[in-house]
Amino acid sequence: MRDLLDIKLLSQSFETIQNPDEKLDNAKRIAQMYSQFENCIAVLSDIKARKSFLYYGALASQLGLSEQDQEIKSIWEDQLLCKVHPEDLQKKYRLEFQFFKHLHHTPAEERMDYEVITKLRIKNRESKYVLVRHRLLYISSSDDGSIWLALCLYHMIYDHPEFEVPQGIIINNKSGKIIEQNEVQFSVLLSTREKEVLQLIKRGRRSKEIADKLALSINTINRHRQNIFQKLNVSNAMEACRMAETMGLV
Repeated sequence: MRDLLDIKLLSQSFETIQNPDEKLDNAKRIAQMYSQFENCIAVLSDIKARKSFLYYGALASQLGLSEQDQEIKSIWEDQLLCKVHPEDLQKKYRLEFQFFKHLHHTPAEERMDYEVITKLRIKNRESKYVLVRHRLLYISSSDDGSIWLALCLYHMIYDHPEFEVPQGIIINNKSGKIIEQNEVQFSVLLSTREKEVLQLIKRGRRSKEIADKLALSINTINRHRQNIFQKLNVSNAMEACRMAETMGLV
């Protein structure tokens, strides 16, 4: 799933960004303030430049990470992500893909109203899993609508009923409305017929062969193909098969 996120995030056009240095500096200050005032780990990712800025608050020490701020040549904070429980990491990537797909159809000026909140198990410095709340916000876009700057925030979850954190949601933090929740959305994403067509595509069958196999017209098969590509937010059959496998659809 991370590979597919890379494809979607890094293949954006980023045609024009007005005052990019000023906007990036402002975003860095915001990330640094979060880390200092909330004792969290803040990760600001510049998707166009394919690099990130890490700001370590007190949580970093608890997780066995150096508290020294740093810049890395990646949009992924692997020093931290390698400590996340594998099941939670896949859940995080799947939800973030849904988030990207949702924001892709959201006006740029409204994108900061949305965020992903995920509960993660992360190993601390004693290699024991502790609960951490992860938040993802896209805080700036290029003029053509490409998502440019992403802010990830990691906070310790304390064992208190008032601090209950959902397993994973996409939420409008302005209205409080939950947009999509958990993996149920994946299972109903494609119709039964679309799954049949995709299974045959995966086996290397061409549209004419699929049409003969299912006793349908080639126009109907091509329409199913286009619907599959649109629903999975992909542009070709190979990418569709990879996406469907990751989502458990085929």
